[in-house]
Amino acid sequence: MMCGVCLVLGGAYLLSDTERVLLSRLIYNAVPLHQPLFYYVALALMIIGLLVLALSVFGCYAVQVENSCLVALYLFILLVVLLAESVFGILTAICPEYMGLKMENEDVTDQWQRNYGVPGREQYTAAIDLAQTKFECCGINSGKDFMTSWWRLRELAAPNLLVPLSCCHPDPKNPDQSFLDPQPLNETLCQDKQPDNYILARYIEGCLEPLVLWLRHQTSLLLLAGLIKLSIQLLLLFVIILSCTRQSSK
Repeated sequence: MMCGVCLVLGGAYLLSDTERVLLSRLIYNAVPLHQPLFYYVALALMIIGLLVLALSVFGCYAVQVENSCLVALYLFILLVVLLAESVFGILTAICPEYMGLKMENEDVTDQWQRNYGVPGREQYTAAIDLAQTKFECCGINSGKDFMTSWWRLRELAAPNLLVPLSCCHPDPKNPDQSFLDPQPLNETLCQDKQPDNYILARYIEGCLEPLVLWLRHQTSLLLLAGLIKLSIQLLLLFVIILSCTRQSSK
């Protein structure tokens, strides 16, 4: 029951973490999702938590009425849940691309170039601006990625913008500025075409590496939480089997 409550609370916390959920929009998915990936992860955690709560109530009822058939059914369902969680954890750890956790250079670059600044892709645009502001980077490999983006080729950008303002060094006089409304320290230098000039006012490093490290960190946190939950459930299963064995020997 405690595991179920923790899962529900964990899912609610993740759902309320706007920054983390928004950044997960940048994770490449072969099948386009209507919402960021972590939005669905949060809902899945809450649903699984409710199922675990229901299972715990069923287990308490089975023990209370001292019905061996219900206890056996409870143990069977618990084993199925543990097996499913183990398979899911192993797939996430060994083959993350099968779980939608993929950050290949070519795929992500194509997503950025097709979606940034395009009407109807405001959430994706905000996610890129957040990543560039948070990780102090520009583009996937560099700011040159935006030169061949739809944002530039379709003339959706302002004529004086070569890269988004989130690529520019922020003005330290505005500590409360948001990634949705970046205030560059020197916009003119940031948008200059000469590397010797814009290097002083623009982020040079690409965002792919920090995004990959961020994704690995988030995956590790989820796996650690799953491992702790699985350990508790295995301990519970051992205690239940031990109790049943002692009762049958009396």
